[in-house]
Amino acid sequence: MQKSYANFKDPFGLLKRMLLSGDRAARSALYRAAAMKFVGPLDLMLEKSERRLLQEENRISNLPIIFVVGAPRSGTTLLHQTLARYLPVTYFTNLSALFPRAPLTASLKFARFLKAKRFDDRSFYGNVAGWAAPNDGFHVWNRWLGTDRYRAPQQISASAAREMRTFFNAWLAAFEQPFINKNNRNTDCVALLASIFDHACFIEVRRHPVYVAQSLLQARQQIQGSAEIGWGLHSADSSSGKGHIDEICEQVFSIEKKLRTDKQRVAPGRYMEVSYERFCQLPREHVQKITRTFLQQELDESALRQNLQPFRVTNEIRISRMEFDQIQNRIEALYGASALSKFEDYPLTHCEALPAAPQL
Repeated sequence: MQKSYANFKDPFGLLKRMLLSGDRAARSALYRAAAMKFVGPLDLMLEKSERRLLQEENRISNLPIIFVVGAPRSGTTLLHQTLARYLPVTYFTNLSALFPRAPLTASLKFARFLKAKRFDDRSFYGNVAGWAAPNDGFHVWNRWLGTDRYRAPQQISASAAREMRTFFNAWLAAFEQPFINKNNRNTDCVALLASIFDHACFIEVRRHPVYVAQSLLQARQQIQGSAEIGWGLHSADSSSGKGHIDEICEQVFSIEKKLRTDKQRVAPGRYMEVSYERFCQLPREHVQKITRTFLQQELDESALRQNLQPFRVTNEIRISRMEFDQIQNRIEALYGASALSKFEDYPLTHCEALPAAPQL
């Protein structure tokens, strides 16, 4: 099973920038890429067991599958990490990503070697350090959704949909817990996933679009090595007549429009919107609300109070003032005053008072 990195235009430059970043999550991603070369033969050996496990599974699970969706750089990884740690759920781990042919079998066999839900709060563009840390799961989703990380199919074949249901029914039956996953590409096919899984639930993370756009600009420079090369869901390279600021702002607005349409096709009570800014300030309240809504459970409030502290909202200007003003003006033109007013409860301010959180 091959993995495609065609969306990354400067892989050697990216390798250098990751090494120089000093970021633990960046180094962890490089370690995983290297480790895959060594565990490939074991993955091949486990593939037969995986196939047999899926063929034998015929139960239909009623446990929920929770999808964390939203624009890249909106805080989806932070919410995913937090929910994976505190909720009684399972998820794709970084260890499972070493076994693209047999992720379920490997997870079952090697779970006991992982330190239970111990991983860093910080991340590097969706990558979290630690073998037990949550993983986006491209190694699984690519089976049915393809290898383009920036666009998802809006329809798949009936056989692919059956395979997807079979895999997740087997996963849920094996672990006997709900499943949670964040993969920004799945933001592009919410309606499709809702049609495939009867018990799918969606949590959309919403961040002020000006800061999403700013962070996407920084991501282009860090990941692609150039502000002119697109990065992330719905991205496009800067082309004739359009500069990179326009491209990025239109990318953010395109995702907004897609979610606005798709969420209408999700059953009532199975879609929740979460403000990144409010989540950072009140994480315990959000975690409890999500647990009550989708799992019909209540978490230990004293344990949450002891272990889960507020994060600092990282909405601050990190680019030139000229670029920031261009982003702000373009976002206002695209969204309109009335639509942008939805974000007025978390305005263009920098919250200094809380402990540091991963930079977005």
